[in-house]
Amino acid sequence: MAALLIALVGCDKIDPDNTLKPVNPTGGGDVEGGNKTVLIKDFTGARCVNCPAAAETAHALQHQLGEDRVFVMSVHAGGLAQPAGQFPDFLTEEGTAWYNNHDSNPLFSVDNVSLTDGNTLYVDQIDAPVAAALAEEQSFEIEPTVAFDETSRDLTVNVSLVSLVQQSGQFNVTVCLVEDNIVGWQITPEGINREYVFRNVFRGTLNGANGEMVSDGDLAPQAELSCSCTGTLSSDFNPDECYVIAYVSGANGKILQTAMKKVK
Repeated sequence: MAALLIALVGCDKIDPDNTLKPVNPTGGGDVEGGNKTVLIKDFTGARCVNCPAAAETAHALQHQLGEDRVFVMSVHAGGLAQPAGQFPDFLTEEGTAWYNNHDSNPLFSVDNVSLTDGNTLYVDQIDAPVAAALAEEQSFEIEPTVAFDETSRDLTVNVSLVSLVQQSGQFNVTVCLVEDNIVGWQITPEGINREYVFRNVFRGTLNGANGEMVSDGDLAPQAELSCSCTGTLSSDFNPDECYVIAYVSGANGKILQTAMKKVK
């Protein structure tokens, strides 16, 4: 299993009353819901014949609604993601945990909600929950800052958050590493494509499948939080094609806001 070698430094809780530098908006565009962003997790596998079409559906929706508003992360998990022969190994412990013993691919979640059976997936099964999530009130602003040492391949990600509303509860930040444009074997309806381009491949997290808690209590509007995580990129990963996806979620796991930043 290709692995991101992680040196964990937990997300440090910061007193909400502490003053941090303001963060810039992560979104934009004309879709209802202001700057609310959405993360689609596409649970896929290289030996899944229906998965390439599902990935195209997710990316078409992303292009339609805005690449700064909708993010797609391809999570290889389940039996059809198990490596065999020349098929790539993109399995991760976190992806397996998120997949949660489902027995088919492709599957989708929207902001960690509504895992749907992709064997009968049509566009209207994914676009409605994405549009609904975009229209939700934005409760957090999130901004990752990335530092990468090309010699040591050490990666440091600092995440700044601002609570935009009065809210209470436990909030976690999860920092994911994603690699784009990987060429390898993929089963398609036409047979094995030996030069298939895998997009947005989830490579692991820097702080666990559930992330790290940054707050557990009351947050006033404009309360500011921060966390920092570190890791080392595997020599198998191309840093020019890697980026970080960071998201904040509530105690129930629902993702409230997502942002992306290139490694280089």
